[in-house]
Parts: sequence; C-alpha cells; structure tokens
Amino acid sequence: MRPISPAAPIPGMSLATIATLAMVVGLGSGCSISPAAERSVPTGVDVSQPTGTSPTATSRELEAFDQGPIFHILAGEFYGREKNYDQAAMHYAEVAKNSNDAAVLERAIQAAIFADRFDLAQELGERLRGLAPGNARAAAVMMISSLELGETEQADRALNQWLESDSGNVEKIFNETGQYLQKSLERERAVAYTHHLAERFPQQYEAQVVVAKLALSFGEMTLAREAASRAMSLRPDETMAYDLAMVIANRDGDVQQAIRVLEKAHNRFPDQGRYASGLIEARLAAGENESALALLERTLQIRPNDPELLRNVSLFAFRLDRPDLAEQALARLERLPGQSDVVHLIRGRVALQEADLAAAESALSRVSARSEHYANAQVLLAGARVDQGEPDAARRGLETALLSEEIDEADQQQLMLALASTLAQSGRFEESLDIADQAIDAWPDASDFRLQKAMTLFALDESGSAISVLRELIERDPEHAPALNALGYTLADEDRSLDEAEDLIGRALHIDPDNPAYLDSLGWLKYRQGDVQAALKALRSAYRSAPNAEIGAHLGEVLWVDGQRDAALGVWQESLKLDADDTTLLDTLRQYAPELVPADGQP
Repeated sequence: MRPISPAAPIPGMSLATIATLAMVVGLGSGCSISPAAERSVPTGVDVSQPTGTSPTATSRELEAFDQGPIFHILAGEFYGREKNYDQAAMHYAEVAKNSNDAAVLERAIQAAIFADRFDLAQELGERLRGLAPGNARAAAVMMISSLELGETEQADRALNQWLESDSGNVEKIFNETGQYLQKSLERERAVAYTHHLAERFPQQYEAQVVVAKLALSFGEMTLAREAASRAMSLRPDETMAYDLAMVIANRDGDVQQAIRVLEKAHNRFPDQGRYASGLIEARLAAGENESALALLERTLQIRPNDPELLRNVSLFAFRLDRPDLAEQALARLERLPGQSDVVHLIRGRVALQEADLAAAESALSRVSARSEHYANAQVLLAGARVDQGEPDAARRGLETALLSEEIDEADQQQLMLALASTLAQSGRFEESLDIADQAIDAWPDASDFRLQKAMTLFALDESGSAISVLRELIERDPEHAPALNALGYTLADEDRSLDEAEDLIGRALHIDPDNPAYLDSLGWLKYRQGDVQAALKALRSAYRSAPNAEIGAHLGEVLWVDGQRDAALGVWQESLKLDADDTTLLDTLRQYAPELVPADGQP
C-alpha cells in the first residue's frame, strides 16, 4: 500500500500537519494495511506495503484526537496494522465519502477489499470513477468487487470499462484478471467466470490464453483444450498457444494429442529446436521409436547449431541405442563455444546409467570448476560413489569441491546440500545436521536445507522436531511444495490431524499436480480417512507414473485391505525387484505377507 499522496493532501490540511500527527502516534510515514500477499488483486489496485512504519499507537491515544479526517486516517492505519480490517475500512470510508482526493479514495478501497467489504469497495469505486471517468483502477475495483458479490453483468461492464480505459494493455488486463480468479476468488465462482470469459471473448487471443491457463489450473480440461485450440486458430504464428496445448495434452496423459500439437508447432516453427526435441520425446513416449529415430536423423542432417537441441538429441540417441548418432550430436555440440563442459556432463550421466563408474569418473572430473555444470557434476559423482558403497569417497569429493575458489554461492549451496544428504545416507546423522545448521545460518532463505534437516530428524526418529522444522519452513515459504507434502504425509502416516494433512497435500498438488510422490501422499491420506476407492485411484496413478518400492508398499496394502490379495501380492513382488531393501516395503510385508520378506530382510 502506498502512503497518502504528498502531492494531494486532504483539503484544508497541510502536509506538515499530517506528518506531525502521524509521528505523535508512531505511524511515521508508512501505512499498515495488510500486505498484498494476503490477497491477490489486479495491480490496478495498489496494495503494496511501504517500509518505515514504527507502530506504537493505541486506540486510547487515537481517541485523544478530534474525530475529523486526520483522526479517521490515523485510526484506519492503526486498525490496519492490528489486522482489524473492518474498522480500518470504516474509518477510511468516513474520510473518502467526503473527499475529492483520488489517493484517499484508493486507500479506502484497499482497506475495504482487505475487510471483504466488497459492497463498500464497489461504492467507493463508483465515486472514484465519477472523479476520474477513465481511471483504470476504478474499473478494476468495480470488476473484482462485482465478482465477489456475484454480480456477473456488473463485472462484465467493469471489465469492458477497464479494457477501454487502458486499451494498450489488453494482455496485462486479462493476465491480472486471471491471477485474481485463480488466487483470490472462491473456486466455484472463479470456474464459472472462467467459462463465461471463454464465451464472451471467443475472438480475443489474450482472453483465450488466460482461459486455457485458468482451466488447466482448475482441472477443467475440456475447456482448457478448447481455449488453447481457439488461441492457436486466432494467432497461428504465436508460440504461446502451442506451448499451452502441449502442457494440457501432457497433463491429460494424451500422448497422441501431444504429438499432433508438436507436429503442427514443428511445421510452423521449424527453427524452434524445442519443438523438434519435444516431438522426438513424445514419439518415444508413445513407443514410436522408428519415427522418433527418423526425425532425429533428419534433425542432425540439417546440422543444427542450437545447443539445447543438440543436448536433447544426444540423450535421445542414447535411449534409442544409437551411440553413433549420440556421438555425432555431442561432437557438433563440443565445437560450439562454451559447450565442452556440458558434453562431459552428458557423457558422465550416460556412463552412470550404464553403471560404468570409471567412465563416469573420467567424464565428470573434466567438468571445469568455472563451469555452471561443475556442482551438478560433483553431485552426480557423489551419488554414484554412495551407490557403489563408497560414502567416504563421496564425502571427500564434495568437501574438496567446496574448497574451490572458483565456485559461486549457488554452487556452494548445491554442494553443501549434497554433502548433508550424503552424510545422512551413510548414517552420519549428527554431522548431516551440523552441515544443515551451518547452511541455514549462512543462507536463512535457502529452504531446502530446512527440508534436509527435517528428513534427517525423521531418520533419527525425532518426528516432533522434524515437524517443527517443516512448519517453520512452510511459514517462511508457503509455496514450498516438498515441505507441504512432507508434513501432510507425516500427519497422514501418523493418523492424526487428517484435515490439516488434506489441506497441506492439496496445496502441494495444486503447485505440482502430477507429482507421483504427492499423489502417493494423497492416496495414503485417503486410506487413513477410510476412502479406499479414492486411495486406490491416487496410488495407482502414482505407481504408474513412478513405480518405486514405497509407493508399491502403499498400493499393495490398500489392495490387500480391499480384498484384492492376489493383486497386492503382485505389486509387492514387483516392488521387491525395484528395491528389496526399502524399509517401508519390508515393514509392510512383515505385517501382511511375511513369506515374501527376503531372508536378509528379517529383523
């Protein structure tokens, strides 16, 4: 939120008087209505919070002033700081209703929005529009207030006025409208208005793009596909619509639709390497190896100089068991300026996939410490050494890499995180915690170290401390999906606070809807809640996307409880082949099918 405009003080009051009275009650020059993070609104409505506030006023001190305009302004600021938005809105409205100062009206509108007094915000917006008929902020306020009040026709009129008053920023207006619908409006109304926007603006490219994005986020896949298709038809030379259509097809799991979109995009934009590599990958995913190989060969024949395309092509060639083509792509890539390090990295990754540690060591050790790929190469090496049963060599390698004077802060963080993880994997939990704490002290905002610390505490059976760390992480970073999922899964696994667990896992899935780990957590939660069919749906989706032993353990248990015992045994047998040492799987087998536990997996 911005302070009262010094260029336009309230009539009859000097700037000096305002400043003096503000200092008396300790408000300084700042304002304290809640920051924008609490409600997402179009930027046409300014809700930023300036610095410099030193709040010490009390309601008793405020009562000492005559209840004139300055009293209401100071009271509005005081109640805003106390998060009593109803009172803040009331006091600001008292001034705004009799003021011709646009800045005062805008401030009062902010308070009304945070108080969820959309009727008042609408009234003040009408007054602001009367003072300044072409004011885009007034139109934006009228639109969001009308949406909140369920007045669709009024919202439509306000959106039209907003578009007219700021006709040079059509894309910005629709993007901000979409942001409000996604983040602030009640979901059912937001979905309904998204459908309404699609029908109102069928020939408006910017509107259809926003509708496609919103529909995707709301899971309205039919609408998402239709809007993306309209956008492609409206502007066939714009890449955004093609990119959206590909994301939608991938979310739907419709590989053939992804191929169709990528073919159109590749034909329309033959110089865009991402469409060529995307089409090769999609054909591989569909099992169309021959057509994927043919496109790969044609791509190499045109002698591309796109580094990203050459990187992808080399990896696809390895997947197709064509090392000759992979080397052709890598040789061309290596000739491009600044690409030798990434070539060493790719060769090292491929060697690791083939379990050739010596070749991996040779390639990865050639990645320069000055390279942006250095930390990644060292982390890959450490992981390989741990997998080979050489945790001490992994630790020493990471510690040596950290001593390099050529790495930057981002590399330091990546290497320290890998070191903490390596120590934990090798059972040196206290040392891992020490590294995590050092990193947290050095980089308080680097959330992944808190997550690593929590995981280490879980390994030490210190669940309470781990949960506290996760709660602190989420408080600092509310959009940290891995932490949201970890805490939600923990609560579900411990069969407590299941409503909170559902909220946490839901937030993680909203950020990353297709993440198999989060789907596993959802399935396990539904199992704890007694909804076996919902549990099976989520767990099957997770296991299909990323078959691993822990998800298999969960899916098998729910199948067993549902009476599908042969299916459960089949999943557990597959999971043992994936990882016979997984503790979750072994614990599950001991409870339900001890005959499947390997001889060396007994307690």
